[in-house]
Amino acid sequence: MRFLSHVKIKPTTTEEEINELLPTEQARFAELVEQGLIKSFYLSHTRDEHWSILIGDSLEEVRVAVESLPFYKFMEIEYTELVDEEI
Repeated sequence: MRFLSHVKIKPTTTEEEINELLPTEQARFAELVEQGLIKSFYLSHTRDEHWSILIGDSLEEVRVAVESLPFYKFMEIEYTELVDEEI
């Protein structure tokens, strides 16, 4: 199943909090890409929100993977299941 995630970083998050966790966030994100869970990623010009296409057997699988990201505690997330049909 494919899902679109829309992530906003909470406005109360400080730059210091982001910088402290950035290396581990990038490493874990790369693992999820390598595992095939994250297929594409789009970052806003303000860098405080992004969209991803995620692939998993269920929404629960996708959520568990996203919750493993160090930045998770700073995120507000919306998931949308996508139709896997050709147009």
